[in-house]
Amino acid sequence: MTNETLGETDEPFGLPESGCGDRPSVVVVGGGVIGCAAARELASDHRVLLLERDQIASGATARAAGEVTMQPSYTDYSEIADYATDFFRAYDGTGAFEYTETPSVELVTPDREDAARARVTRLRESGVEVAFMEPSAVESQWSWLDASPFAGAVRFTDTGHLDPYTLTTTLQSDAEARGARVETGVTATDILVDGEQIAGVETDRGTIRADNVVVATGWRANELLAPLLETPVRPYRTQCLVLRPESPIPDSFPMGWIPGEHVYFRREGNGDLLVGGWSAAEDDPAAASESADEAFRDHVAGLVPRVLRTDDAFRVVDGWAGIDGATPDTRPIIDAPADAPDGLVIATGFHGRGVMTAPVAGRLLRSLVADEESPFPTGPFSLSRFDSRSPDFEFLSISAGGN
Repeated sequence: MTNETLGETDEPFGLPESGCGDRPSVVVVGGGVIGCAAARELASDHRVLLLERDQIASGATARAAGEVTMQPSYTDYSEIADYATDFFRAYDGTGAFEYTETPSVELVTPDREDAARARVTRLRESGVEVAFMEPSAVESQWSWLDASPFAGAVRFTDTGHLDPYTLTTTLQSDAEARGARVETGVTATDILVDGEQIAGVETDRGTIRADNVVVATGWRANELLAPLLETPVRPYRTQCLVLRPESPIPDSFPMGWIPGEHVYFRREGNGDLLVGGWSAAEDDPAAASESADEAFRDHVAGLVPRVLRTDDAFRVVDGWAGIDGATPDTRPIIDAPADAPDGLVIATGFHGRGVMTAPVAGRLLRSLVADEESPFPTGPFSLSRFDSRSPDFEFLSISAGGN
């Protein structure tokens, strides 16, 4: 069924004739990687309708770097990190999706060495596969890296990278194969409530009745949730550049990040170098530039010769900027808040880790809608963990590898 068949303002529109009933039981708002992951998880036994205002994977997902660094991001919750990593390994080869396992390194400046070594010791004692590498060991293993300005590197092994667009469209295809319906070019304008129960959504194409609504609209979530709910999510802008050396970077090159420089990097499939980061809070996200700033280009131009052992000249072949949502503790909110209407579930504030967290988010959103037990701890994603829900907080740039 095409978008032209959407119902008028007071008439719900039904799903195609596929045994799914007259109307959706769950409306997922947002066609990024989180919304598609949720639709896939729910579609096997729910009547799912996914709405996207633009095209699938056209927002923050389209501008993601595709790094999967769940292990360093969730060292305190290994079950969460393992769930995501295991999913990507198993999903590799599904449709066009590919997951490339790649070690990652945190380059440690001398002033951070003691803290980094202590962290490695603590993590190893708790079972995390991590090691502290001396500069000579870093350069021996990865000849392109110049570790001389650093005290060493923290190396993680359960990490990798993927193409965000391919992941999202594969999740979409799976969701549709399981019975979900996907509509693009439809904007949800309001959430409908009957008493204390979700009743559906109002869109620019008509009213849709449903008992459950999943809001997965990224940094725009607060716009749709108001006045039902406030979340401590603040828009921020992050940037990426793709650099092409005279000769391709070797396949063995690791992913990495330099916390003090606020950047992360990885090899592209063709041997180019992707450098991202330089994030900052954005007060006017709708009007923010989608191009990389000159200041970021200058920063990367000065940084690359200090980190790479090569005489190659690099030229910029691509660059962009995008908006995501931040939370005070840099972890997302995936919850059915107790003070929200029954049937409302939210997923927002992924703080640059949306793509890598998608398997976790999809499974948890299913647990919340279906009232099932989660296979991993849910506390790190609960809205109630915050004392304040104000979006006016100091923005913290994550240091472990973007998304």
